[in-house]
Amino acid sequence: MIRGEGTTVARGVTPDEVFDFVLDPAQYTKADTKMVWVTKLADTPDGMLAREDGKFLGRFPGSVITRYRWERPHRIDVTLEHGVPRRLHAWFEIEAVQGGTRIRHVEELDLGHGPLGWLHDAMAGKWFARSVDTEVAEIGRLLEAGERGRGVAGAHERGAEE
Repeated sequence: MIRGEGTTVARGVTPDEVFDFVLDPAQYTKADTKMVWVTKLADTPDGMLAREDGKFLGRFPGSVITRYRWERPHRIDVTLEHGVPRRLHAWFEIEAVQGGTRIRHVEELDLGHGPLGWLHDAMAGKWFARSVDTEVAEIGRLLEAGERGRGVAGAHERGAEE
């Protein structure tokens, strides 16, 4: 299994603004170099099912089906429903602090598949950890620069990506 983690404080930003940014693929893909797009497939009582299209190691395209669960505006939890990795778990912890909002993001990926998975972990572990830390710093930078998301409703309605 490989893991990446990052924490930042976005000054002058509310937890709701962070939450809306993270759930808006047009904004989130500006910060995450692994993600190409997120398409909502269905609403669930506590979130949504989505197809995530990405590029692993910044080169290799692929898609997974994930389940998003959230508690607005403090937590977003993403787990694998279907795809090549044996396990994928990512989450955001969003907390108001003096002068802004603390953002903590963790991603864990277990490719599985025996020796192929071990090779993957050895080759990609450092890249993955760096990419998540960089992603969180970039989310904070973009929010502080005035970028805002449309939230799940605005970002995922038909035609929102155009």
